[in-house]
Amino acid sequence: HNPDGSYTPLPKKNIDTGMGLERTAAVLQNVATNYDTDLFIPIIARAASLLGIRYGEKETTDVALKVISDHVRAVTFSIADGVLPSNEGRGYVIRRLLRRAVRHGKQQGMTKPYLYELVVVVGEVMQDYYPEILAKREFIEMVIRTEEERFHETLTDGEALLAKAIVRAKEANSERLDGDEVFKLYDTYGFPIDLTEEIALESGLSVDRDGFTAALEKQRERARNARQDADSMQVQTTSLRDLTVRSEFIGYEVTTASSKIVAIIHEDQSVQEAGLGEHVLIVLERTPFYAESGGQVADHGEIIGEEFTLHVTDVQKGPNGQHIHDAKVVSGTVRLGQSVTARIEATRRFAIAKNHTATHLMHKALRDVLGTHVAQAGSLVEDGRLRFDFSHIGAMTKEEMALVERHVNEQIWQDTLVAIDQMAIDEAKGLGAMALFGEKYGEVVRVVKVGAYSIELCGGCHVERTGQIGLFKLIGETGIGSGVRRIEAVTGKFAYEYGIMQEKLLTAMAERLRANPLQLPERVSLMLDQTKELQKEIESLQQTISKLESGQLLDAVVTFEGHKYLVTQVAGMDVEGLRGIVEQIRQKDQEIHVVLGSVKEGKVAFVSSIAKSGIAQGLHAGQLIKQIAQVAGGSGGGRPDMAQAGAKDPSKLQEALNLAKAILEEGIAKTISK
Repeated sequence: HNPDGSYTPLPKKNIDTGMGLERTAAVLQNVATNYDTDLFIPIIARAASLLGIRYGEKETTDVALKVISDHVRAVTFSIADGVLPSNEGRGYVIRRLLRRAVRHGKQQGMTKPYLYELVVVVGEVMQDYYPEILAKREFIEMVIRTEEERFHETLTDGEALLAKAIVRAKEANSERLDGDEVFKLYDTYGFPIDLTEEIALESGLSVDRDGFTAALEKQRERARNARQDADSMQVQTTSLRDLTVRSEFIGYEVTTASSKIVAIIHEDQSVQEAGLGEHVLIVLERTPFYAESGGQVADHGEIIGEEFTLHVTDVQKGPNGQHIHDAKVVSGTVRLGQSVTARIEATRRFAIAKNHTATHLMHKALRDVLGTHVAQAGSLVEDGRLRFDFSHIGAMTKEEMALVERHVNEQIWQDTLVAIDQMAIDEAKGLGAMALFGEKYGEVVRVVKVGAYSIELCGGCHVERTGQIGLFKLIGETGIGSGVRRIEAVTGKFAYEYGIMQEKLLTAMAERLRANPLQLPERVSLMLDQTKELQKEIESLQQTISKLESGQLLDAVVTFEGHKYLVTQVAGMDVEGLRGIVEQIRQKDQEIHVVLGSVKEGKVAFVSSIAKSGIAQGLHAGQLIKQIAQVAGGSGGGRPDMAQAGAKDPSKLQEALNLAKAILEEGIAKTISK
């Protein structure tokens, strides 16, 4: 399918007969459907047992069991291959499959996670040809169970939102739910539209199907656009799509090469020349510049001719495989067909190569330390750092981080040879080479082997021996999505500089605490213990102050129409201090309504308390505090008997307290008039 909408016949024409394993098995086993074969029946039987139903009795339950068995098998294999539930791409497909299976189980009365218990059955059915399912069983079960638990929570949240949407529709005298709201429930909370319609119908409402469909189509359009954006060069310009000149990458062997300019593109037009200051896309006959791919960033450098110089800041692969150099003319005029010298920044390339080889070592170390379920989910290899995303549930412990770092550095210290070979993909897989899930590989692949430790399919740049990496240091690990972790590291001089920075921080802290760096843990622990003791003393003093303050404040109690209240300002208290005073007052007299305000460090705090008799007569501490806080530019609320608030404008404190007096006296007066 071409960008202009036309179709070009494929060089090899094939017919898809649809004769897959399941259909072949159904024919050979003489059964009616794929689901009646020995590939599915064990899974269906276990699912039926968990759900308390029987297969073959009712069409509705049979459909549910077929969906569940099909989806859990697909999800099991996907997770084994390193695909984890997420909100985008293939991970989103896995999430939707799981949620659909959960929904079918819920329709049969299942209210707790159960799909994870089917993983072992899938593994047993497939173990002769896919032993990795049972090998990774524990991890797969953990991922599925976690996703089930989260979806059950999401469904609960979605049901609450749906209930609110129904109330809003009724208050607006509408006979149907808004399509955008229904789509939000579907897209964000996984709420199937048929379930929304069912619940809405119970409340006498219909669903705006047209609005839902329109919102769904908008989202699909956004997804299509996002895919196009992600393809970058593949959809970028007409001039690039029409570019057919050949370009050979020779950068694995050399960092400088003689070449010839075979294409110049300026503002989406093929041109014969470009002048000083212009940004152009350049294609060379032969180039040492690596184009960004596989997580590795592009080379930077220069393209130099007799009368011009180009500064290259990016290189991307074009739609037809050429390396497209993004460059600026920094001197002279560049012309088509001119001979040039192409030179990359060799020092930067070497730093990138260190990080790329270190990434392979770290990938293997992560699998050794955390388990073989670890699979690459993304990476970034720059000159100054490396970043690696991988499948794993839960944060790594400090011990695991230290062990991974140790494993990588041990490989570096061994100065192992890094061997790179070209071979048939089947041969590479036979050697155990790790491949990136979803990546497209040709019949011949490039294999990067680090001694007997690591072997991966990779098109990137690497060092010749691991010793050239110098040093490896992990600098952070965090979660970036459901079941996906991100780890970052530095190597070589960057690792050394990171160590120096850490040492400076340690020394500065030791000097501040007047201790030897080796004594810091003990000194900090002692200070923390002292701080806890001081905090206890402060709390004890605050209680004493609260008692004294409450005793003095009782002299300011006002009696209005037979009801007592205290509204006043206290000096230098935060909310907790004010609450302490209120508690002391309530212990002495439970029939006093109290509103206190204070300013501490430029921040206003309010606390209000209403006696039980006042609550019975309609007074409400939360409503009162909300009104007076707004006067001072703040907000708050709470229970009928106790509430608190914060505000920003100390100059309005007295005005707010005056309002509190007015509210209390008005409320008391209304009570008496009744």
